[in-house]
Amino acid sequence: MATNLRIRSLTVSTNTASHTFDFQSPLTFVTGTTTMGKSTLLMLIKHAFGGNAALTPAVVQHVTHVDLAIEAGESSLILRRRIGATAGVVEVIEPGSQEVQHTWAVSPTPADGPSISRYLLEALGIPVERVSTSRAGVNSRTVALTFKDIFRYCYLQAKEIDRSVVGHLDLTNINPKRIAAFEMMFGLTDAELRELKRLRGVARDRAKQLDKDAAAIDRFIRDSGVADVDELRARRMDLVQQLAAAEDQLRATRDEVSALTQVEEQRRAELSAALTASQQRREAVDLIAVTVRGREASLSQLRLDLDKAERRSIAIGLLAPFEFATCPRCMQDLDNRVVAETDCRLCCQPLAPVDVEDVHASDENADRVREQIAETEALLRVDVTAFQQAQSVSRHADLVVDTLHREYDQATASAVSPRIEAVAQLSRQAESLRRDIAEIGRHAEMWRRLDQVRSEAAAHRKTDRQLKVDITERERLLRARGAQLDDISAAFAEEVALIGVPADGAARIDPDTFLPLVGDTAFEDLQASGGGASTALNIAYHLTLLTTALDHPAVLLPGLLIIDSPRKAIGTGDRDRELGRRIYARLVTLAEAYKDRIQLIVADNDIPAEHVTSRNMIELTSERSTVPGVTNTGVGQGQRVEDL
Repeated sequence: MATNLRIRSLTVSTNTASHTFDFQSPLTFVTGTTTMGKSTLLMLIKHAFGGNAALTPAVVQHVTHVDLAIEAGESSLILRRRIGATAGVVEVIEPGSQEVQHTWAVSPTPADGPSISRYLLEALGIPVERVSTSRAGVNSRTVALTFKDIFRYCYLQAKEIDRSVVGHLDLTNINPKRIAAFEMMFGLTDAELRELKRLRGVARDRAKQLDKDAAAIDRFIRDSGVADVDELRARRMDLVQQLAAAEDQLRATRDEVSALTQVEEQRRAELSAALTASQQRREAVDLIAVTVRGREASLSQLRLDLDKAERRSIAIGLLAPFEFATCPRCMQDLDNRVVAETDCRLCCQPLAPVDVEDVHASDENADRVREQIAETEALLRVDVTAFQQAQSVSRHADLVVDTLHREYDQATASAVSPRIEAVAQLSRQAESLRRDIAEIGRHAEMWRRLDQVRSEAAAHRKTDRQLKVDITERERLLRARGAQLDDISAAFAEEVALIGVPADGAARIDPDTFLPLVGDTAFEDLQASGGGASTALNIAYHLTLLTTALDHPAVLLPGLLIIDSPRKAIGTGDRDRELGRRIYARLVTLAEAYKDRIQLIVADNDIPAEHVTSRNMIELTSERSTVPGVTNTGVGQGQRVEDL
């Protein structure tokens, strides 16, 4: 049987008053003249369920909140949602205590987090599922099925009643979820089938991405001028052979250099010893030169001392006998100068006593100096001879160094250096060959990567084909097990006949899109024959799904259908009025047949009188409109919901 979802009442509150509208009957008519708020009343029901309702300015300006009393599964709940800035949550109120039990977000973050939608689905026993955005699983993108997607099957809005079926014209957002919701509610899918579709979507997405990657790699290879695999293989073999020859030649040359290096080391040792000896000889020459310069300095000093001593002896000997009578400077007479006998008449200084022994001592000192001079001159001659000999030995050592150096340079230039240069050149050649081989390896890796990507893409396409087979088989099993689409299609044809919809062709339901067809004409193309036929077909389609759900225990579609303004697009002619009466007669018949298992809510301006008398009716007037305390200005003067 259908999922139990019933609306018991709706209370609309403003700051000053509130109106409660009762929906206890299986069939409730909402009537009233234009702008009394019939569509607004239904939109407020949608708003309370957490839907995106079109609210008129009168609602936005005056209504504070709405309370919707419902039965969902086994639970009795009151859903309270406010109007305006705080409309982002729905409060769940316990009917008896009026206490808030839960507060649920309308649009949670993240999108599949706790919300009023998840709460209602769980209360109704409808699985909370994510479904692929493609029915065939052509991609890996998934979306969550919400209560809004289920409620679309329960609410025929005035603006869409003759234009679309459960929002099927919105191909991007609503239609994929419409199909997924149909499959889920009517048992045409299950967790296994959804997983198969998801996996197929992943395989197809991965194959597409790999094809793009392969195309990009192939384009890069072509644009870069990379040779094909065979040419790269041949070029690599040639380079490997060249590298092997270069490495063999390099090893042989290094062996030759190693042998020559031993001889070179001997010559270098001899040259080093000669350089050391030459340095020692030069140091010996420098040391003797220092000694010679010291001897020469000592000899010069002795000669100065001898000259000084000789001058002193001569002065004493020559000047001592003289008595000055006249000052040799100013030529004044000194005889009349009175000077002490112990002082010099010339300088008036005390006379130093002339000691004959001092004169002899001065002579002896001069003799000693002469002896020292002679001895120093002899030592100097010996040192000069040694200096000349050391210079000769040093020059010979330098000659030996020059000879060895010249021989070493000649040997190195003729044998070792060319081979060392050959080693360097061969090393550069080998390294260049290795770089070329590595470059070929990178190019070959591009081809290998391209082959790998293409292989992976082919594997994913193979998986896609197998999953397609598995999905087809699973769908066949589910259709055989669940409510048959053929049965639903036959029930739709019968419903169309019962209502008496003027149709040029057999009415049926498309097994791929689950949309109503007349012959081969799609629903959106039926308007050419008049909006009344489209409206009647849409109502027949929804009634078929509702009765199928009521008759099959496994179907999860709620037993609720809200219809807004069914006569709006039917017309005013006699045939049109008769079609409207048949629609209402069918609604009454279903309500009487299914009683409390079904709930039908219909809002319209002109409800046939024969169907109103015994039905629960909500009549909206200017004194008792949907928004308490707001008096409408008259027919055609207000703003209608369907215009929003």
